[in-house]
Amino acid sequence: MGIIELIYIIILLKNMKKAIFLGLVALLVVFGFVKGGESKTKTYYSGDAVSYNNQVYVGSANADSLEVLKLEDGELKLIGKVRPFLPRFNEYGKFYDMKFSVENGRLFAFATSGFSLYKYEVVGDDLKYISDQKNNYWEWYTRLNKFEDNLVTLSDKGVKIWNQDLQVIDEHKFTNKENPYNVSGGNGQHILNVQGDYLIIYDRTTRTEKAKIALNYKEAGNRRAYQDAAKNVYVVDDYYAKKFNLDGKLLGYFQHADYNGYDVSASGHNDYIYFSNGLGVVKLDKNTMEEVGYEQTTEVGGAHGWAMGLSVVYAGGDKVVIFNNTNILVLDENLQKLASYESTEEANPYAPEKLSLGLDHNLGAAGAKVVLSGTGFFPGEDLHILFGGQKNTVITADSRGRFTAELTIPELDGGRTDIKVDGGQSLLTYSIDFTITD
Repeated sequence: MGIIELIYIIILLKNMKKAIFLGLVALLVVFGFVKGGESKTKTYYSGDAVSYNNQVYVGSANADSLEVLKLEDGELKLIGKVRPFLPRFNEYGKFYDMKFSVENGRLFAFATSGFSLYKYEVVGDDLKYISDQKNNYWEWYTRLNKFEDNLVTLSDKGVKIWNQDLQVIDEHKFTNKENPYNVSGGNGQHILNVQGDYLIIYDRTTRTEKAKIALNYKEAGNRRAYQDAAKNVYVVDDYYAKKFNLDGKLLGYFQHADYNGYDVSASGHNDYIYFSNGLGVVKLDKNTMEEVGYEQTTEVGGAHGWAMGLSVVYAGGDKVVIFNNTNILVLDENLQKLASYESTEEANPYAPEKLSLGLDHNLGAAGAKVVLSGTGFFPGEDLHILFGGQKNTVITADSRGRFTAELTIPELDGGRTDIKVDGGQSLLTYSIDFTITD
């Protein structure tokens, strides 16, 4: 166990009540569906989805890496998987949460790792590193969210709202230390928080609690409410999906299968909402709260599914993304399967490659071409290539920290020289010999 993991455990133990901590451990055992002697897999329970250029992108950080997938040709394809590099410890750390953001027509993926906030751009079928920003006041970012168009970080210190330049423009001393996942953005001025057996509606304008609504849960866990354009609030407990106005008045309800109620979501393009309850996903008419459709997902995406986190986006119709324990599952608006992605084994963790450089040939005359390739750098970082110390070419590593570049042999005195590659963010350096012929 590394230093970062030890710090994370200390913070968790400090901020969690013992009962909640034991409850989470028990839930992990249940949701893992692992018997003695079987290989373990990472559990998908949360993430994000976005419609960009009429294509659906899905992301999660539940497997310690930032994973970004694209729905294409009936498949959910992995296009990027990265982890943060920690130069101080010379090792790769873990990401804990992620969120998409479309800014000025470009798609970005943000991810948190301890005290740092990372930004990547989704470019084609790859992830490009943009920046990372570490706070110097020891605020551990436990969750990421979006309130309308703004990125939001959550910690035990409260909620911070950021602009596109990653400047904090507002903050609230509003926390859920037991489970920050349960804090979500309402429509405009509200923050929704499922805490214990209550739904709390917080008004960002007056900075006061507007309503506190009793719910009924059998145990602590990940729960998230949803607010529509009319400012009505939807939430599902372990017995009913419920609709409230801002004063806490019950406007409608639907009794479900008496399993854990998790998330409620909608695309906002029609009059339907969706909720997850472990066994599957239910589609409701949000005006009448009557069932429109239902799909059991325990076996749809793969064995041992358990519908938890939920994200709904609109791309030629609703696309329902379910973080379904051993898999991520995408359904259409009729709750028919479009694609799924299976979790990988825990026994095969992300392992960065060693630094290496290779040439297609190691000697040549000035003006000729030579192909340089390398591995082991930061995913998506800028790489500076110096040929004989005089020529500086800048390229970008791919999502695995690899690169290939065609170089022109410079006009230098003949003889032995070197080609050196410097990582712009990692500060990693590696070189290889080359001989310039007359």
